[in-house]
Amino acid sequence: MIRPLWMILLCLSVPLSLAGDAVGQQLPELPPTTRGQLSLRLQSLQPEIRRTLAYYYHRPINVAEKTPWSVMHSLVAFGVDTELDAGDRRVNAIGWLCWNQPARGMRLLEIQGSLPAPRQGPGLEGHAGQLLSMLAQSRVRAEYGVKVSGNDFTVADLVRHEQRTCIGGQELTFKLIGLAHYLPSQSRWKNDRGESWTIERLIQEELAQPVNGAACGGSHRLMGLSYAVQKRKQREQPVDGQWLRAARQVEQYQQYTLRLQNPDGSYSTSWFAGRGQAADQAERLRTTGHLLEWLAFSLPVEQLEDPRVINSVQYLVDLLWNGRQQEWPIGPLGHALHALVIYQERAMDGIPGQPAAGLDRPVGVSRLP
Repeated sequence: MIRPLWMILLCLSVPLSLAGDAVGQQLPELPPTTRGQLSLRLQSLQPEIRRTLAYYYHRPINVAEKTPWSVMHSLVAFGVDTELDAGDRRVNAIGWLCWNQPARGMRLLEIQGSLPAPRQGPGLEGHAGQLLSMLAQSRVRAEYGVKVSGNDFTVADLVRHEQRTCIGGQELTFKLIGLAHYLPSQSRWKNDRGESWTIERLIQEELAQPVNGAACGGSHRLMGLSYAVQKRKQREQPVDGQWLRAARQVEQYQQYTLRLQNPDGSYSTSWFAGRGQAADQAERLRTTGHLLEWLAFSLPVEQLEDPRVINSVQYLVDLLWNGRQQEWPIGPLGHALHALVIYQERAMDGIPGQPAAGLDRPVGVSRLP
């Protein structure tokens, strides 16, 4: 059975009063979708999704072998429920990163200008704001503790670091996700150059940059724009100005993505450049996983039962389950599993903020490789 969250967090030797604040919503969830009985197709698909998620959830990565970048991508799918194998014990992945524990001998965080800051480079952050975006999507509270070189901080201090380091003309995709999550929509701030910034400016900067050629084919850029729009809706604020521009672009790319879908349910391995159906299974996992992750998050809930979307979910489930004995690249794997988690949460009966709920280990499957 899945261990309660307090037991997982206890493994970190973090005071329970602090650990208990790690999770939860910055804002109330959107009103739950009123679901009738699942269609026969979804009833058939649901246990396959759970079986697949359970298989990978119960096979945590080893922190002695994997870098901080890998740890970040291991928690994409299961968020606050993600465990790591620390040799003699299991530890919580978010606590491990936020308390700056080593992964393959590397520590993710340092102090810059009196604030905690993720280091960038091979094995560390691959994009500015990447850690904060993952904490945001995992629903980690701004008050959750961060510890660097014996100094105590919070996630809110990471937010301030990301605000200070916004630079126009550069990739702001991951900063947009994190800052749209943790800051009110009307927030204004200055970067360390004295330049004025807002959430709207972040959106405007992202809209001014191309989707094709961006990180992971542009799927992350679209996820950032989608995330900002959804937070605006969640706050019951008007989708106007830059948010409206973003919403329109997202909708255009949603329909375009579905038009490029392959007959087997996979999405184009050429991303948004055109049709593509590469033979390499890892590339198919990478493209279909990322694109379904974004679609499952951004499509209106009633469109999640579109046969084209269901076909892509089925394709991804089959790919992951039939290929469970191979070692998938950890980044694409994390995003593919996240796609299934989001789909289960929105289209079925998944519990928001509890991605591992009900994921008992499949019969006959060992916990470790």
